[in-house]
Amino acid sequence: MAIEIKKAIRSFDGGQITPIYYLKGNDQYLQSLFIEKVSSTFFVNGPVDKTFLLPIEMSGKEIVDRLLSTDLFSSRKLFILRDPQRVRGKYGKDLLAYCRTPNQNHILIIVNNDLLDSSVFSKSIEKLIEPINVQTPFERDLKSWVLYFFNERKKSVHPRVVDMLIEMTGDSLHHMQNEIEKLCLWSGERSTINDDDLDQFSGWRRNSQRWEFISALANGNLDKSVSIGKTIITENETMISLIYPLTALYQEMLYAKMNSGTFPHYKGYIPISRSIRQRIPEFAKKFSRKKLEFALKQLKRIEKRQKTISCDDESELIQFIYNVLG
Repeated sequence: MAIEIKKAIRSFDGGQITPIYYLKGNDQYLQSLFIEKVSSTFFVNGPVDKTFLLPIEMSGKEIVDRLLSTDLFSSRKLFILRDPQRVRGKYGKDLLAYCRTPNQNHILIIVNNDLLDSSVFSKSIEKLIEPINVQTPFERDLKSWVLYFFNERKKSVHPRVVDMLIEMTGDSLHHMQNEIEKLCLWSGERSTINDDDLDQFSGWRRNSQRWEFISALANGNLDKSVSIGKTIITENETMISLIYPLTALYQEMLYAKMNSGTFPHYKGYIPISRSIRQRIPEFAKKFSRKKLEFALKQLKRIEKRQKTISCDDESELIQFIYNVLG
């Protein structure tokens, strides 16, 4: 059972830091928050010496050598190792040996994006160190994060705005924080964010309409898809801007279809709203596997045309809708 991040951070209040931490989960905001809290506590009276260790760019030998290196002055160092399961063989064993007897002047934060990882390394290190959960919180816990981000910016917020933010940006705290930051900057000196701000905030209006359009497509609603599609393609969107989220939609429905209706654990950002992602298995039932593959091929052809010849975006979009839903 992983430790909640709030509990882990509270343990720093007395300045108490341990030499090894193991983070599991893919929320970039929570990962960065924890690393910065450790850094500010560890380097409170001296210069910051922070090094990222990336197995995709460094050999296992180089990573272990960096951890074992010392200097005459016993300088404090903070290391962040990502994707530790990629350090294999002899150097994977050396890494585990280091975790058993770490350098007390160094801090090592190990980050594994996959909360459900059960690799040999993960199982071994969890016998030594209790992991800290940095997965994006469940929907029931997101309200407190929305309020926290607004409080940071000394803003209050209408309850409906909170619900809409969770709906549209709840896929990650990083995404949520970015949208709240832009919304607060746009609102200027006003202390309260309300429904009118969402309606008038152009970036948000575009995302909201895109979400409604994708929802209509996923539901197989031809008339609604055409109606909203015509609106967004003339006001806020281009065909190129829609290809990425549409491809993600049909790709995820195809994955669900291939996995007998189950939906795999997310390992990264997907550019469709939280509520749509949660209903992917339901939406997938409305389409045959052949139809989903056809939609993806159509999007690929449209992308190629958009990049090579001059096309009318509205015609491209409406033709795509009729081809897939008609």
